[in-house]
Amino acid sequence: MKITACITTMNRPQELDECLKGLWSSTYLPHAVVVSDNSTDPEVQQSNQEVVQRYAHTVYLEGPHTGVTANRNNALHAAPQDSDRIIFLADDIQVSPNFFERAVQCYQNLPPGLDEKTILTGDNRNEFSPPDIGPLGVNFRGYFCPWKPGIPQVVNLYASLFPKKFLDQEEWDEQIFLGQEDIELSLRALRCGYQIIYEPTLKVFDTRFQKTTLPSAEQGKMQSYEIYVAASRLYIGIKRYKHLFPNPIKLLIFRVVYYLHMTLYLLRRKSLQSWPDIIEISNVNRL
Repeated sequence: MKITACITTMNRPQELDECLKGLWSSTYLPHAVVVSDNSTDPEVQQSNQEVVQRYAHTVYLEGPHTGVTANRNNALHAAPQDSDRIIFLADDIQVSPNFFERAVQCYQNLPPGLDEKTILTGDNRNEFSPPDIGPLGVNFRGYFCPWKPGIPQVVNLYASLFPKKFLDQEEWDEQIFLGQEDIELSLRALRCGYQIIYEPTLKVFDTRFQKTTLPSAEQGKMQSYEIYVAASRLYIGIKRYKHLFPNPIKLLIFRVVYYLHMTLYLLRRKSLQSWPDIIEISNVNRL
């Protein structure tokens, strides 16, 4: 099985080096690695290129500088066509040494033909997470939650392997700048007939959890990252009930609940001035 890793990076050469070192020390080596760099400083870009040059079968690309989803697509488009599976990583993710070996074993244990319609997902751990996170779902309002029958299952992004054939058909939605974009891709996978299987032995570690590379500009009490996530949840919720799994009643209820809850939330945060930015960033006018 040929596995290609698509890494997005921004302004973190040291973390990128550690990520690549971990990948190329795996017990089952990747077929190829593609690094797409959204760094804004030319000196940092040069440092990242020098890091990449130290590793064979690793390609460096300058990113599109238009958001994390576009950066992932940039890496995806450069993945070798003969790849069987794709894993998406950030520069601060450390893959466990036996991750790929274990994933290949899991695929081999599936019934013939089912492996091509299966997305494997595991645990993305950090210093604050429990030993086993468990399978994830998405609730009616668009929040991650523990998965249970009756709600859609979603991937734990950086611990997931996607069939290349699926990504040839469906790529990341670039209307989402960042935030919960893995929920949206998971919903499209389910709509296309793919299944998501949780395998607890597949583990990665987030070395810089909650340390964003976004500028720290605030709107009132809201950080930039929080505004992007709030906008993404609005976009994904409307897309979910309007296009992916059309349901006019659920769409209406979602809109009402979202706007009421967000207004109250912004009032508590003394951030009502963030509303126009959330609406603009959400791109709901394009749905």
